[in-house]
Amino acid sequence: MSEDREMNREYASALKNSLDMETLHMPYSQEMDFYELVKEGNVEALRELAPRLIVDGQGLLSKNKLRNMRYHFIIGTAFITRFCIEGGMDKEEAYTLSDVYIRRMDELDDGADLEALHNKMVFTFAERMRKIRKGKAYSLYVRKAIDYLFNNLNKNVRVRDLAEHLGLSEKYTATLFKKETGHTVLEYLEEKRMEQACNLLAYSDYSYAEIADTLSYCSQSYFTKVFKKNFGITPMEYRHKNSGKKFLSDAPGIERTEPAEN
Repeated sequence: MSEDREMNREYASALKNSLDMETLHMPYSQEMDFYELVKEGNVEALRELAPRLIVDGQGLLSKNKLRNMRYHFIIGTAFITRFCIEGGMDKEEAYTLSDVYIRRMDELDDGADLEALHNKMVFTFAERMRKIRKGKAYSLYVRKAIDYLFNNLNKNVRVRDLAEHLGLSEKYTATLFKKETGHTVLEYLEEKRMEQACNLLAYSDYSYAEIADTLSYCSQSYFTKVFKKNFGITPMEYRHKNSGKKFLSDAPGIERTEPAEN
């Protein structure tokens, strides 16, 4: 009971201070409008808004300035992640982005660096949402299929496995997926594995054999063959060309080579 009484006293004191100093929290709708802009991929409106990590109307979560910024960074990233998932971003992609940015934040000890990383985080999510918005809207079954495939890039997934997961026949699963995405299940898996391969080659020190194994390729040589078929260069050449680039801000482009005509 004493703890409850002390908490109530602290709450009342904090509220009185906010009223006396006219430092009330920003309107709920204003905060939600910001997250909606990210969810909509409205990069232009966000540039005009020039979002900052700490703005008037945010609560004081710590008397320590840097710790207060860290707390707000985590809260903002969590909200943006969930808004983007609601807007159609793959949940594993969104959660992984969130995890990486928060880990990056945890390594910083300068307020200006935290502000810069927050800005990068906001626009990374917004840019990805803009690309999603430009794409087609998928049915519930296909969205579930995409989630399942993305979460199983490290496994040898067959159409039968996907059909069982969706509770549909193999034929209907394959037909529906091709109709809505323009790709067969195997083509889609290869495309996503290649995207992950590019990220791992550019931003990690994993060996080529480890990347091949992580993405469920039977051997490093087969992984190299598939990679070269898609991009026209080997994984080694790609790593030499793209390693050392800043995280996400100038991520390497992925340009596939056109298949040769028969």
